[in-house]
Amino acid sequence: MHYGWIGQSATNSRRAESAASDAASSARKAESAMARLEDLIDRQMLVIRSLLTMCEKKGLFNEPEFRELMNEVDLSDGRLDGKFKPEAAPQNCPSCGKVNGKRAVTCMYCGVPLEGRSIL
Repeated sequence: MHYGWIGQSATNSRRAESAASDAASSARKAESAMARLEDLIDRQMLVIRSLLTMCEKKGLFNEPEFRELMNEVDLSDGRLDGKFKPEAAPQNCPSCGKVNGKRAVTCMYCGVPLEGRSIL
């Protein structure tokens, strides 16, 4: 009598256990990455709040003026959505002539800064 299905079942079980282990590992990595991003955002919020407070103390502008400017910048991409996403097109490198992605600041082939690209 042949019981090959038992061996096949054990193999499938090991594959499922391995897949579950891989998924758990990926979830832990994603949670760790998310925690790092949350820490970075918290730090950026501290820096922005500190800069705004310093500007207010020095009389450069106040929070309502800052919010008005934020809305102007937000609208510069055509949408008042709380984000700044200017449309950018791929750009040829002035040095090597190769095409770079629309978000590239420096040429990914030769490292030369791309003209007119903002670091933000």
